[in-house]
Amino acid sequence: MTEDVVTARPQLLTRVGWGCAAFVFGTFVVIALVMKHANAGASFGDKDQVATALIGLILGGLFVMLTRPALVADTEAVRLRSFLGGYRVVPWELVVRVEFPSNVRFARLVLPGEETLAIYAIQRLDREYAVEAMRGLRRLHARTRPAEG
Repeated sequence: MTEDVVTARPQLLTRVGWGCAAFVFGTFVVIALVMKHANAGASFGDKDQVATALIGLILGGLFVMLTRPALVADTEAVRLRSFLGGYRVVPWELVVRVEFPSNVRFARLVLPGEETLAIYAIQRLDREYAVEAMRGLRRLHARTRPAEG
């Protein structure tokens, strides 16, 4: 993180996502390989094996979605990416405050009218990493606020 740019990605959730994806895909591949032999009397062909491996790939891909959240903030705006879709750009002028209440799992931006946007890239589970990301985000927020006087 430089002084002008703050980036964050979930750390623990990324490892869990990739680990679960590998486990699920590996399990389905093993099942696909042994299904012709250990079939309890059912008849499975090559297409069934390929389909089983593809189902494992799809289910594993769902776990990879846990790695998608991201935050990129600079002096112009905050860019947030959630589990689905692209980046959402929020100009600093719209941000009332940046907060991380003790009773929530994710940091959030507070917009006018008390509307909140979750920052899924900064999670309580990441501890020190989350603290550093919040410090950087708060420094940027303070730099973008006009001097009150």
